[in-house]
Parts: sequence; C-alpha cells; structure tokens
Amino acid sequence: MNDLHQKIDNYVHEIRMIEIDEYRYGMNRKKVDKEKAYEMIIDTPDSECNAVLSFWKGRVVDPVISFSKSSRVEKSKSRAKALYRRAVDLDIEGMAEAGDRFACTCLGEMYEDGQGVDQNYSTAVKWFRKAAEQGYADAQSSLGRMYENGLGVDENESTAVELHLLAAEQGHADAQLNLGAMYKNGVDENYSTAGEWYLKAAEQGHPIAQLNLGIMYQMGLGVDKNQKLAVEWYLKAAEQGNVGAQFNLGEMYDYGWGVDQNNSTAVKWYRKAAEGGSATAQLHFGEMHENGWGVDKNYSTAVEWYRKAAERGYGDARSAAHFHLGIMYENGWGVDENNAAAVEWYRKAAELGHDEGQVSIDRLTKSLRKRKNAEM
Repeated sequence: MNDLHQKIDNYVHEIRMIEIDEYRYGMNRKKVDKEKAYEMIIDTPDSECNAVLSFWKGRVVDPVISFSKSSRVEKSKSRAKALYRRAVDLDIEGMAEAGDRFACTCLGEMYEDGQGVDQNYSTAVKWFRKAAEQGYADAQSSLGRMYENGLGVDENESTAVELHLLAAEQGHADAQLNLGAMYKNGVDENYSTAGEWYLKAAEQGHPIAQLNLGIMYQMGLGVDKNQKLAVEWYLKAAEQGNVGAQFNLGEMYDYGWGVDQNNSTAVKWYRKAAEGGSATAQLHFGEMHENGWGVDKNYSTAVEWYRKAAERGYGDARSAAHFHLGIMYENGWGVDENNAAAVEWYRKAAELGHDEGQVSIDRLTKSLRKRKNAEM
C-alpha cells in the first residue's frame, strides 16, 4: 500500500491540490480567489499540470488574469491531452478504486469529457458518486450536474438539488450557482431563493453568478428592481471577462439604464463582448460604427462586424446582421454598391424571420424596375 499511497500523494500534489481547490471554489470558509489559486499553481513545482488540466475544463483561470499570466497557461493548453494520458499512466483508476476522493472525481471528469478514456457518462457517474459519498463538494456538485442533465442517469431535478445543496452548504460556488439556476428555471420556480443562491456565489467572485444576479436586479426577479445594482454586478463579472456581462453592461450605458447614458463607454464594453464572440455584441458594435455613436463613423468596420454576427450568431442577432448587410450593399457603405448582393442578404434575413427582410426586397425590386423602365 505504501507505493499506492505515494502515487496518490504525488497525484494530489500535481493535479488536485486541496488548497488550490479551496481558493478555486471558496471552500472551507475561504473566499473564491482565482488569482491566488493561479499564483499557487505557478509557484508549485511541476504545477503546470494543475493549470493545464483546470484551464482545459475552464474552471480555474478566468479572463480576469492578465494576458501575460493567462498566455503562460494558453501555451501549455496543448499539453492537456498528454496530461490526461499521464493520469492513466499514474494508475488513477487504481487510486480511485482505493477510495481516494480526488482521484475518483478526476476520473469522473475524464469519463464525462472523454479525455484520456472513452467518454462514458455512466462510468463518470460511478466515480462521482464514490467521491460524493465521502462528502467531497466538487464531486457532489458534479454528480448533481449529471442528474440535472440526465447524463448517465435518469434526469431527476430533486436529486440534483439535493446534491447541489450538499456542496453549496460547504461553500462550493459552482453548486450555489447551479442551485440558483435550478430555482430560477425549475424546481417549483422560486426567484427569491434563486437570488439568494446567486448572491452567495456572486459574493465569492463567481462571474456567472454575478451576471445572473445582475439580470435578477435588472428585471426585478425575486428582488426589487434596481438598475444601479444590476450595473454593479455586471461590472464585477465583466471585469473578470464574462462576455454576457460585458454585453449587458454595454447595453446599460447605451440606453442609460442605471448609469448616465454614455455611448463611448457602451462601445468599450460592446467591443470586449464582440471580441469575446458574442454575436449580439458584434451586431451592436457594428451599429455603433455604422452610425458613429461613441466612435468615429466607419462603414468598413461596421460591415466587418456585421459579417461576424451573421456567420456566428443565431436568432434575432443573426437575422438583424443579415438585414444590416443588405442595407450596406444597397447603399454602398463600406462595400461596393451591389443590389443583387443586397437582395440576397435581405432574402437571408427574411428566411431567418426578420420582419423587414421581405419588405426591403419588394421595395428594392420595385425601385430597380422603375429605374430600368425609365432608362428604356
């Protein structure tokens, strides 16, 4: 058993250090401090394994970390698959069979994601359950997620809530977030309870919880409507790089909700969200450039961002982006005037459900017909 214990000790040291988890998730009365967790990872010998494994799953290093720091992890990201293989080489399954809760949880994650092993949700559930029965909050939350989404087990919201609650009461921020979401969208829908759990996670610095809490205040769901508080929570999440919060913050400044209206500040946050991949932000960022709101008017830049939104977006953002591109081609703004291309973009917008798409096609077609007849 000594060799096995040594392997377990080494693996915990390299991959699943308890103290890093405490700062990652705000456990054992510690507040979430992801920068501190990251610094501990960097300062620990051979600790790149921790950074890569966690970065791969998006659980430790948030965009709040400066580019110089995050780039060190990014350069190592390509090693993630090798690290999962290394976990197998370290006989992680043997460690898990021996009952080590950290090994059980990591093995569950590997089976859930199909990293280093063939993806198997049922096997993931098995290992999460083994660690959860030992009271390990990370495993309890992961097992709750499996029940919540019906992965490897029959979907069962009540069981998911019970498991998330066990972890949440230990201060696990992800579990608190999940509870908030479940009370907001199901589980005898209770906005007030949802807000309470979002607040617990948000106060620990969880950016998604901060975003969701901001939405609750903006919409007045379970709390008194308060646009200023919404802005405060959006800002906390936005500063950590949360794209949804960055877009919402841009919108607050765009329309003067909870803050003094400021187009330049709106552009700042729309830009960050657009660069982060939000199609809706890309659409708004394009509109700001098309109209010269908070930024110098630049049709070429507007077209560039409309294209991104049209290619990557969905729903209203995508249809609106197609419609705007029709306008740009019809008027020759940022592109060569091309009525055929304009009609094609309008057609795509109409097919995606944009109310003015077909109206614009009819208008432009009628105008071209009149022009042609006048030339005859």
